[in-house]
Amino acid sequence: MTRETDFITKYHNLDLVRRRVEVGEHRDVIGGMWDELGALQHDFLVAQGLQPHHRLVDIGCGSLRAGVPLTRYLDAGRYYGIDISRDLLDAGYEREILPAGLGSKLPPNHLHATADWDVSPFGVRFDFGLAQSVFTHLPLGQLTDCLAAIAPHFVPGGRVYITYFHRPDDCPDGDPVIHEPGGIATWHDRDPFDIRHDALAAATPEGWDLTIIGEWGHPRDQRMALFTRR
Repeated sequence: MTRETDFITKYHNLDLVRRRVEVGEHRDVIGGMWDELGALQHDFLVAQGLQPHHRLVDIGCGSLRAGVPLTRYLDAGRYYGIDISRDLLDAGYEREILPAGLGSKLPPNHLHATADWDVSPFGVRFDFGLAQSVFTHLPLGQLTDCLAAIAPHFVPGGRVYITYFHRPDDCPDGDPVIHEPGGIATWHDRDPFDIRHDALAAATPEGWDLTIIGEWGHPRDQRMALFTRR
């Protein structure tokens, strides 16, 4: 019998995700706060220099919470997304992108289901990347693997923005960190994960430079890190 604890995260339980999508919960299954977080990601990236002609890959894009406002902003064919769940990608396209009248700006083959950070099927090089609420649910080694996998597909100077929960240096590993606003408890060794800045730097693979941005207005106290392609 399969148990929830048999999966790395709840998002890896693809059967459960599929069932929730089937009953119309494609927004809730990725954490809700649809309008607030979609707008926040769009506004943040534009303030960071994202322009309509840039190519952007949304890593762990789910049902396209950020995909809708970013597709609307970017030139046609410039938004791409990957996620572990094909059901979430299809729901986002059919229930969000098409009703918003954005089908002509986002070809369906710009959305790719992958469990190993594979962006090679797109056949392009990216200027920007975003991973919102992805590595907060995964062991830190997954961040290293992701950056190594996508590196050949980014232009020199390309930027990837990744959110994380911060663990202060003076907080013992065994204790939870309570984040305000939001009241979320995070841990150094289980989901939802937090990370110290020195460990984040140590996890940065060759070919990327790390910049800690920190606070960026996230309603659940996730912080932002920037990885720039050399």
